[in-house]
Amino acid sequence: MSDTELQFRTAAFGGFQKQDVLNYIESANQEHREKLEELTRELEEARKARQALEEEQAQARQQAQAGAESTRELERQLEEARGEAAERKERLDGAEAELGRLRAALAEAEGKLARAEPAAQAYEKVKDRTAGIELEAHCRAQAVQAEAEERVEQARRDMEQWLNKVRRSYEELRHDMDATLSHAGGELERVRAALDEISNRFCAQDERLEKMVQACVGEHKAPDPLPLEDKK
Repeated sequence: MSDTELQFRTAAFGGFQKQDVLNYIESANQEHREKLEELTRELEEARKARQALEEEQAQARQQAQAGAESTRELERQLEEARGEAAERKERLDGAEAELGRLRAALAEAEGKLARAEPAAQAYEKVKDRTAGIELEAHCRAQAVQAEAEERVEQARRDMEQWLNKVRRSYEELRHDMDATLSHAGGELERVRAALDEISNRFCAQDERLEKMVQACVGEHKAPDPLPLEDKK
């Protein structure tokens, strides 16, 4: 509010006009409210900015921490890579040394091979001849094996025929034996029945003879002996 606007109109009976004072107060209050709202907005914006800054700082700290961990991991991997590289270099040196020894051995072997070429050709000839002999021996062995298998098969067939013949003979003999035993059993039963009948007849004859003896003894019984006279 400008200075000219602060000039109040005087009243007829002294003092200022009430409406001018009220307008001034209302204007001052409105200006105060506007400033307060502006300060509130600025404070809220500052608070939001501070919160965003704190979040950014926290995120930055996390990123820094993650970066530090990543750095430590990279340093560890680098150390492992260095160790692995040193080990590989050592292996490579050993492989190169071994390769040198192999090359020397190969050169020596080539020299020996060149010197042994005539002997190798002679060996090939002997090998071919030996292969022919082995093939002929193998064919002979197969023929002998086939003949032996045929003989074994024939022997097996002969043995099977002999066993069948023995089995048939045994079955016939067993059948005859069963018939003989059955006939002998019947004869024994008849003999046993005849003996039982004869025994029964003898028993009847014994009873009859016993009765006749008793009858004869009763008819021809001796008289009682006389009493002895008394001697005086």
